[in-house]
Amino acid sequence: MYPAESIWVFIVLAFVFAIAPFLTERTFVFTLWPQAGEQQKPFWFYPLRALLSYAAIGAGCWLLGTQAGNLPYMLAGVLLLSLTLYVPGAVVTPHVPVKHVSTHLLEVLIGFFVVGAIGFAIEANYANPSVKNWEFYAIAACLYVVLGYPGFVWRHLMKHPKRHKAA
Repeated sequence: MYPAESIWVFIVLAFVFAIAPFLTERTFVFTLWPQAGEQQKPFWFYPLRALLSYAAIGAGCWLLGTQAGNLPYMLAGVLLLSLTLYVPGAVVTPHVPVKHVSTHLLEVLIGFFVVGAIGFAIEANYANPSVKNWEFYAIAACLYVVLGYPGFVWRHLMKHPKRHKAA
């Protein structure tokens, strides 16, 4: 794949990661608190589960972002990220009928880091990575929020007849 095509694939991937939490009730990350409908566990279970999941996501992002060019490490990062983004949906989604807005925003934040790691891997694949200052990250975060805005509008600002029945 040429650099021009990979940039477009990256933009589409960023759009999908930014909008997906709002378009589905599937859970992509564990939260530090129990969600409505989850089975009751000890108070320490939810933060521990979430922190272990965040550590696995961070390790996957690190493997993708810093080990670009080393195929076994990159595949391990992709596998680790795939598992840590799949498991919460398999465990939590059957018990939670509706996600809270804070869960949506947490998923968008985690998605930002995953997309950033993929972007670093793409950059390192084609050239030497350049130094990025805080301005780069501020602009990237703003663009990511803009990509997720249509999903936010669809989910939280539009009226849906099936969810809002007249009394």
